[in-house]
Amino acid sequence: MTTPDPLSSYRQPMVTATGLLLGFTLGFAATWVQTDNPFGAIQALLVGSCVLAGTIAMIATLFRILRHDYPRDEAGAYYGRTLKLFILGICITFAGVFIDLAITAITLGGSATG
Repeated sequence: MTTPDPLSSYRQPMVTATGLLLGFTLGFAATWVQTDNPFGAIQALLVGSCVLAGTIAMIATLFRILRHDYPRDEAGAYYGRTLKLFILGICITFAGVFIDLAITAITLGGSATG
């Protein structure tokens, strides 16, 4: 007899949210790599590292939430760690996007006045 899956009601929303965010991240990254970086290698390293680390965290989230052989007796703790990884991936990715946004705003603002 199989044990009921305590995470089944959490699985679909997390997969959907992660997929959407990975799609937006891919769209941002595809556009970002084609633009010039005003601060060159420093900006590329900061933004690229954040986007890469966040993407890896979100893919690891997908792996964890789609896994069926997790310890069922520790489902709450397992889901909690998965959720923390998901939030961490979002925060790291958004940090990279916001760094790029801030640098672009500063450089465009400086060139518009001068």
